[in-house]
Amino acid sequence: KMRQMGIDKTALDDQVREKQELAKLEKDREDYFNRQAVLMDRHAQVLQQEVNELRMNRERGVNDYRNTFQKRENGREWDLNDPSRFRNEVPARVGDDDPRGGVSSLQKFEGEDLDYKTRKVAQADQQRQWAQAQIDEKLMKKWMERDTNQAFEDRSEEMAYRTWQVGQKVAEQRSSACKTTADFNKALSEQKKQEAAQAKFRETQRNMEEIHNMLTSDLLTEKESVVSPLGETLKAERFKGFTTDQRRQIVLQQAQQREELRLRQLQEAEDERQLGMQQAMDNRMALTLDRQRQREQRAANADLAAERKQQASEAADRRRRLDAQYSNAVGEEFFKPFGQCL
Repeated sequence: KMRQMGIDKTALDDQVREKQELAKLEKDREDYFNRQAVLMDRHAQVLQQEVNELRMNRERGVNDYRNTFQKRENGREWDLNDPSRFRNEVPARVGDDDPRGGVSSLQKFEGEDLDYKTRKVAQADQQRQWAQAQIDEKLMKKWMERDTNQAFEDRSEEMAYRTWQVGQKVAEQRSSACKTTADFNKALSEQKKQEAAQAKFRETQRNMEEIHNMLTSDLLTEKESVVSPLGETLKAERFKGFTTDQRRQIVLQQAQQREELRLRQLQEAEDERQLGMQQAMDNRMALTLDRQRQREQRAANADLAAERKQQASEAADRRRRLDAQYSNAVGEEFFKPFGQCL
């Protein structure tokens, strides 16, 4: 006899698997029945639609037959039941010359106005035509004024746009001139900085050479110095002065240094002169551009003023023509003929 401690997991797994299989079978069964129900419902809808179409066709045929062969006007009692029979009958009196009237028919009476309705209708029609003509004239005048104002606004906008274009061109030219001047000034500044750096470097180099020469000189080191171009060596305390060739060489070096200084000063003066000329040229160009812009602005303002003056003159002439054309005012004489007998 065997005993097991705890829960039998294998049996529980089998039960869970059986329950899942049963649930799956039940779900498949429900899905099958649902599909069958949907299919039956669609079949029933198709059948009901066919029945409705047959019924509608039958009723349409009945109505067509009634409208074609069973009209009310074809009935025997239609003459008695016709609601418009009095309206369709020939009136008892057609006019003054009705041939049905006899000697004692009394067709004409003194003071009777038989054309009153016709005359009123004609007068109303004529008044309506006049009113419509006045409305059309006012609309035409309004449209002409609107077209004139629109043309004036378009012209003003065009002139403003042209003025803006001229201003843009002047601004671009001025910006280009300023950019050119700035580039030139920047290049000149860089050149001056380089020259200053080179001069400082040369000055520092000369100072270093001077310090080195002072430190290594024969006076401080008390060494034998070569003071003669022939290679003679003498002590410092025995030095009696420079020779003629040495003095001439010193004079030549001093003259060369003075010439270099003069050339450098001339180059600096030339650079200053070129800078001044460039600045003057830039100022003249800016002044010329400014004057040209002012002339173009004055010309544009003059053209705009002339065009506006012409438009104002045309508007005044058109207004005078319209006032002269529509000068007849509607008074009491216009309404007196209305309502009177002919």
